[in-house]
Amino acid sequence: MFANMKIGLRLALGFAAVLVLLLAVAAVGYTRISALNVQVEGLVNDKFPKTVAANDVIDSINVIARRLRNAYIFKDAESAKEVDAIPEQRKIISDRLDKLEKTITSDEGKALLKKVQEARKGYVDDQDQFLSLLKANKRDDAVAMLSGELRKSQTDYIKSVTDLIALQESLVEKAGKEAEAMADAAERMLIILAAAAAAL
Repeated sequence: MFANMKIGLRLALGFAAVLVLLLAVAAVGYTRISALNVQVEGLVNDKFPKTVAANDVIDSINVIARRLRNAYIFKDAESAKEVDAIPEQRKIISDRLDKLEKTITSDEGKALLKKVQEARKGYVDDQDQFLSLLKANKRDDAVAMLSGELRKSQTDYIKSVTDLIALQESLVEKAGKEAEAMADAAERMLIILAAAAAAL
């Protein structure tokens, strides 16, 4: 039936079919690129910043640990200087945890963040007790606490934050793989449509 059509009609139908396929190529390209943009935006503006915030918490924990050690080692004004520097690091931690609390939405993430907050309270309580011993010049008790309860609560605290980081890193990796798979699927679809248009 197609062979009996006039050449002009055949060309018109072929041209129309090619136009339809080209429109399909444009539509597929646009929708897949939009979906990829959403994925990339989630990585850049949500998932990755969470890992950065959690790592900032660990950095501040380590700085506090050094300040506490130095407060014991140094004397008088130098010791007081180390103690006075601790609130700044505590504020950094509070800011980062507030940010995480506002942005973490998964049940698993919320559960891990709750463990972080509980571990933080234990560590801060031990810090305050250690500083009280130093202030009272009970240095033997202070050093015993530094190597005992304080070290344990610090280790527990860091582990809870590390667990949260591991979750966020797994989400970053998953999102990256999903974006890669989406790009591969779009590429295959565009090649098929382009080949069909070329054949027509």
